[in-house]
Amino acid sequence: MKESVLLITLAASAVSACATPQEIPGCRQYDCVALGELQQIGHGIAARPIEVTEDSRCPIEADCVWEGRVLVETQLELGHEVITVALDTSAPLRINKGMLSIAEVAPEMSVEWSPIPPDSYRFAFSFVPDIMDEDPAENSAQ
Repeated sequence: MKESVLLITLAASAVSACATPQEIPGCRQYDCVALGELQQIGHGIAARPIEVTEDSRCPIEADCVWEGRVLVETQLELGHEVITVALDTSAPLRINKGMLSIAEVAPEMSVEWSPIPPDSYRFAFSFVPDIMDEDPAENSAQ
């Protein structure tokens, strides 16, 4: 009886190993966070990706007319305020006197592991403050 349970367990492990990609690559340029993790961006902003609501990117193995986009429901901590927004890889969000964007999404879209499992996604966010909103007194003191 123990031998048959062991054989079934080994067979199930072998099948599940074949059904998923061996390795889904992570971020290449930035330190990224997974869904539910918090990234401190600076300028009083932190971002927590909650859910991927759309991933229409073109697979890296294909030639596409449209590159696609990723929409991520994201919780933003802005000092004492917490809001939820939909961030789009194709358009930055104007907030807190600057532009917030998704700097990187991993893994790249591939036909090899489409659809991407939610726990495999990684994100990096960036914020660029508006130049015109800087305090002129700060610039002259430098």
